Amino acid sequence: MNVTSESKADAVREMFNGIAHRYDFLNHFLSLGIDTIWRKRAVACFDDLVGKSVFDIACGTCDLAIQIAESDSTVKVSAEDFSPEMVIRGQEKVTALNLQGRITVKAGDALNISHPDEIFDGVTCAFGVRNFAELETGLKEMSRVLKPAGRMVILEFTTPENRVIAAIYKFYFTRALPFMGGLISGKPQAYSYLPESVYAFPRPEKFISILENSGLSHIKFTPLTFGICGIYTGVKK
Repeated sequence: MNVTSESKADAVREMFNGIAHRYDFLNHFLSLGIDTIWRKRAVACFDDLVGKSVFDIACGTCDLAIQIAESDSTVKVSAEDFSPEMVIRGQEKVTALNLQGRITVKAGDALNISHPDEIFDGVTCAFGVRNFAELETGLKEMSRVLKPAGRMVILEFTTPENRVIAAIYKFYFTRALPFMGGLISGKPQAYSYLPESVYAFPRPEKFISILENSGLSHIKFTPLTFGICGIYTGVKK
């Protein structure tokens, strides 16, 4: 990791630590509750989770990990995030739902995953890969811990193709959302970073190419809600 990526990692970690206490509320409020539907769609991309193990990196407060665990009583989830405050709140939610026997939550770095090679049946990340200090390194690490023929599912914001929708989206994302998010969280810089990170993220066709270089095949992109976010799926070669 170079100096620039280290600086980005430190800044992003500090930012998420600062908004962790309002993270869940703001996610649901600012997305009008649609984020819950997006995560359900992502979980559904794992065809069969019976008896499987899934790794959720950049897990935040464990919303996706919890939905995966609740989808089947036999699935095991290892959830990690590099923000200590997010991990604390995620663990609190897992414990409150009595899922601590099936979801393990701990701090972890996407660029240096501590697990052995090819150990998980599935690997996933929701709204986290754009925050990786080194995108390709993080994706290769996710692929490394995935078993051959295992499935990777990534849920991430995109930018709409339709010009009218794109204009509305841009106004909300760059004006309204930073104002409301900053007002509620007390951390306006975090919600200014959000649209900046989304617009800087590779377009779907470019991101698919990066996923291919990370060791995946049969890659598919499914846009959701007028193309404001989407699901990428791929299979480990």
